[in-house]
Amino acid sequence: MSGSDVDEPIVVVEYDDQWPVLFHSERNRVLGVLGEAATSIEHFGSTAVPGMAGKPVVDLLVGVRSLEIALKYIPRLEGLGYENFGEIFVPGRIYLRHRGPSYFNIAITVEGGPFWSTQMVVRDVLRTHPEEAAAYSESKRVTYANGSRMFSTYSQAKSSFLTSLIERAKQWHTTQANC
Repeated sequence: MSGSDVDEPIVVVEYDDQWPVLFHSERNRVLGVLGEAATSIEHFGSTAVPGMAGKPVVDLLVGVRSLEIALKYIPRLEGLGYENFGEIFVPGRIYLRHRGPSYFNIAITVEGGPFWSTQMVVRDVLRTHPEEAAAYSESKRVTYANGSRMFSTYSQAKSSFLTSLIERAKQWHTTQANC
């Protein structure tokens, strides 16, 4: 599949208390088909941060020992209704999505690898620093209000804020590790 295949209309909404419930339910379905191939499944992205605005798409971060092992299980995820986009846009991460009635994204990556670590650090910073979560929420709202209504343009429009957030999150993590 190509990058244009992954593009889709988006909306930005306020936090929904059902997002963690949806995550746990979908986590169990995904774990049911991945079994021991998954070393961990984490809730990440905006829906994993209480109070944060975002797209109403619950993101699951699936940790594996290797992407080669994970590839053998992709047909099982497709059997659950997921579309497989492979390593589109991010080397070392397999991206799948499920649309309707609830929306889910799966990112499969090596647990502890660069993509995994970045996502966990950003999530943890947003969960523990309400001012960062509020600023990121506002960035998302403004981006959407300014007309970025497709996944591609929305992602591009907020990329500078996200890059800066990732740097702050990594600095915070380094400080925490040195304490």
